[in-house]
Amino acid sequence: MRLRTCITIALLAAWLAPARAPAQDWPNRPLRFLTGFATGGSSDQLARIVAERLSTTLGQPAVVDNRSGGNGVAGTALAAKAPADGYNYLVVFDAHSTNPSLQKQLPYDTLRDFASIMLFASSPFGFVVNPAAPYRNLADLIAAAKTKPGDVTLGTSGVGSRGHLAFSLLASRAGFRFTQVSYRGPSQAITDVLGGQITLQAGTVFFVAPFVRSQRVRALALTSAARMPQLPDIPTVAEQGFPGYEVISWWGIVAPAGIPKDIMQKMHAALLQVMAAPDIRSRLEQLGMTVIASTPEAFAKHLAAEMALWGKVVRESNIVAGS
Repeated sequence: MRLRTCITIALLAAWLAPARAPAQDWPNRPLRFLTGFATGGSSDQLARIVAERLSTTLGQPAVVDNRSGGNGVAGTALAAKAPADGYNYLVVFDAHSTNPSLQKQLPYDTLRDFASIMLFASSPFGFVVNPAAPYRNLADLIAAAKTKPGDVTLGTSGVGSRGHLAFSLLASRAGFRFTQVSYRGPSQAITDVLGGQITLQAGTVFFVAPFVRSQRVRALALTSAARMPQLPDIPTVAEQGFPGYEVISWWGIVAPAGIPKDIMQKMHAALLQVMAAPDIRSRLEQLGMTVIASTPEAFAKHLAAEMALWGKVVRESNIVAGS
């Protein structure tokens, strides 16, 4: 019996040996890139740009899987439950850092259930209005908002979205009130700006830049610390009387917690190669993004800092999801 037991243990050890060195043949099957947002949005487009090149780099398909709902919560919850085997990843948007303060009972823990891999890129927001609107700059808009509190209407992707928070921060500092209008996506909001149904939209430069360049909208300000090369004529909020003001949207990639460290290192190295490619960097910069390609440690610190910062803004502004 002892001999049989020893043989059985030896065979089990042999069968399990490959699992102890998971990176030796990784990847040997397709990778999944989950996103919590719909097809066509910024997260989806960036995920597809990266996944397409990563497929070539790693020699295995990287498939984008859109699971929209709840400002990214549905896809994030699915990713949290996925196997931490190095084949499941989640492309996250800035909502990843604000959802914990907006929603009381998330079906996952943002920090505990995920391993940060890379902060891909960032982009500021643009506050844009209809060209026929009487506002030439932020001062004009703020004066109107103070004259008729609540009459200025802001189109965003929802209560607590980064665009909403960006304008809320400005309103807090400038001392005015506005009315937030939620849309399923930025395309619907820009349509109502063009049609005169709402006053302005807070959209990422990624989204609003083509409308600004074609003069279909007028950009009053960017939320970056400095002007952007892509839109050099648009002043920042900070330039217009609010020093230190900066609000940035960002995109990154995480994996379910427990991903083997050797696979994580290989994935990060592959992503660095993708993000360093001149054509990829140029493509993202043309979309209004600034490439970052951070270390896992830097991304983890960034995420924690963002959660703390915007949690404070949400509490002080009494912002409640669904309101």
